[in-house]
Amino acid sequence: MKSIKWIAVLLALLVCLSGCAGTHQSGGSYNIYLIAKSSTTEFWKAVFSGANAAKSEYNVQLTILAPDTEEDFEVQNDYIRQAVADGADAIVFSAISYTENAAAIDEAVAAGVRVVVIDSDVDSKGVSVRIGTDNVAAGRMTGEAAMNAEEGDVVLGIVNCFVETQNCQERERGLREALLGDARVKGIYVVNVPTDAEQAKLAAERLVQEHPEINVLVGFNEPLAVGVAEAV
Repeated sequence: MKSIKWIAVLLALLVCLSGCAGTHQSGGSYNIYLIAKSSTTEFWKAVFSGANAAKSEYNVQLTILAPDTEEDFEVQNDYIRQAVADGADAIVFSAISYTENAAAIDEAVAAGVRVVVIDSDVDSKGVSVRIGTDNVAAGRMTGEAAMNAEEGDVVLGIVNCFVETQNCQERERGLREALLGDARVKGIYVVNVPTDAEQAKLAAERLVQEHPEINVLVGFNEPLAVGVAEAV
């Protein structure tokens, strides 16, 4: 199902391109760069699988790039500039940093490149299409699940990702909104770590050691959730 979702992402991109004036020369295949946050998680592997399927189906030239970690926004900026230099018609982009990736995206848009954001947003008004989850709603659902996990008082430990990554911060905001005013909530402790299961595990263990009253642990993306589960 995830692969099908990301085929739809590229289809939306092609629709955007075909309806907009740009740098593309008629008669050739579109040159598209997919710049992700990482290449190691099952989520991103599914994205790449769907993109490659769309590449074959719609006859596009596709370049997939991702930094080694989900914190290296500077490498993403280098990839954006590489795409522009390569004459990309469009960039499918998931931002590591809402703010620090913005200037590079603005430069790409100014050069005539169309930008489609998936999964994690960037602070640019030049983005043509945004496709992603309602992360605030997802956070609210997490908060409701946290409250249902315990019958009495709840003390939460949150292991969250890089503070500049928009989707994770929206999830935390939604969770806090769901818990706002609930008298059963006696504390919320947060730690931000790189998106890595082992580091998430160690961070969760430290949280519980420092705050032994914690009875609910939350991780806000795939590797963080795995690490939190291993800590439990």
